[in-house]
Amino acid sequence: MFIEKLAEMGLSKNEARLYVELLSMGHQPVSVIAKRVGFNRTSTYVILKTLSKKGFVGSYNRSNMKFFVANDPNCLINYVERKCHIYDNCRNDLLMLVPKYRELMNNYAFRKPVVTYHEGLEGVKYVLYDALNAKSSCFAYLCLHKWFRSGLKEFLLEYKDFRIANKKLPLRAIVPDTPEVRTFFAENYDMDDKLTVVRYLENKKEHDLFENEMNIYDDKVSIIHLERGQEFGVIIQSKEIANMQKGIFQLAWKGLEI
Repeated sequence: MFIEKLAEMGLSKNEARLYVELLSMGHQPVSVIAKRVGFNRTSTYVILKTLSKKGFVGSYNRSNMKFFVANDPNCLINYVERKCHIYDNCRNDLLMLVPKYRELMNNYAFRKPVVTYHEGLEGVKYVLYDALNAKSSCFAYLCLHKWFRSGLKEFLLEYKDFRIANKKLPLRAIVPDTPEVRTFFAENYDMDDKLTVVRYLENKKEHDLFENEMNIYDDKVSIIHLERGQEFGVIIQSKEIANMQKGIFQLAWKGLEI
């Protein structure tokens, strides 16, 4: 269990095994550690140096011999926190760089639709963040009640802030007209903000159409499924499909015009 959990953190199995063994061994030279774990001396020393760089192992010299000791397990928390901080910064940087990477693909003409599938909550977030790369407006059929039930309301608000403050991305959205949805927009949006325009679908018989969310932007259509425990997202890249969905959205939008 201990080794598997460390491996999930990003350690190799040999690194995880050596650290776990060293916790119970105390201060030891390389030769003793190598014999205990069954590795040769050279491999053991290389792994110890790697663990030392990651903050899991300390060392000191005594009587012309180098001793190694496992650091307190709190170092595991510090390691994960450092990784999280790095990944958060990396994610923000990548959000800005994705359009630049995408420009490298401009030499290719995608005639057939390109479909990518993204599983789980992280996949759903990835699909939603992809819409932030839109060069113009984003059109959406929002199933906010599903987001609320999935416990992702705070994520939606963070996404909203990033879309408006950082990306300045206009959004037109059609949503079911419910008290819960009305309250959400009233409490969290400046309805005079021209970057967010919402129209409400009053007909309750048609609210079942919002079991999934759809976002339409540039040459892409994304679909997000938020059933708890079965979350996934799909991105369809096709100019023809995107244009068709934009046309359908405009018809629906016009039909809801007051």
